[in-house]
Amino acid sequence: MTLSALLAVPALLAATPDETACMKGNASACAKSGRAAIDRKDYEAAKPLLEKGCQHNSAEACDDLGWIWDDGLGVDINKVKAAGFYAKSCKNGFARGCTNEGAMLLKGDGVKKDLKAAFDRFLKACEGGSPSGCRDLGMRYLEGEGVAKDAKKALAFFVKGCQGGNGTSCNDVAVMNLNGEGIAKNLAEAFKYFGLGCDKEVAQACYDLAVMYQNGESVEKSPTEAKAYFKRGCELGHEKSCTYAK
Repeated sequence: MTLSALLAVPALLAATPDETACMKGNASACAKSGRAAIDRKDYEAAKPLLEKGCQHNSAEACDDLGWIWDDGLGVDINKVKAAGFYAKSCKNGFARGCTNEGAMLLKGDGVKKDLKAAFDRFLKACEGGSPSGCRDLGMRYLEGEGVAKDAKKALAFFVKGCQGGNGTSCNDVAVMNLNGEGIAKNLAEAFKYFGLGCDKEVAQACYDLAVMYQNGESVEKSPTEAKAYFKRGCELGHEKSCTYAK
């Protein structure tokens, strides 16, 4: 049932204050109520709310509308439409929209593959406060995609992503410290960042932390701690961790 039809039948379900504000042209209310509808998996209600918000230049609404088409939430997947809405979101200054547009450009999903443009979008996302954008930017420097390889710059952006709460970035920092990539080998820093990654539910980080406890690398050997982190990694879906968690 569309939003207009829903509002026409208040006996079935009264519109929320945000839905009512959206129908009066409040773009931010459209974005908020549209996301709420997605969260409760009511995609039929979410789509018109987000469409109205995006039409009124809510960058957040455009990003979530891109998500609907990208993942096929209540619609058939359409990567071209998804890329278009992500692009509009990014153009209007929403960092997550830039991250998502960058991912589409990186893979050539719904748009021509363009590594340089993807790098530019990830840079804009990171500068706009997206931790995952910083992580993606770090990967471009690490892999030399759309920019010259630079391990030190990759590390700096992984650190920024980790500080922003991106657990995978924390794991990346740990690996680079463990391997001495972009920085002198530093087991203490590796241990620290594996811990941060594990705290943010990155299974691989929990496994590597367990290994450090098992081998006594930068920490006193502790079979008990090792087993606890192997168990945590297993709970998070890391198969190799499950082997050692028994």
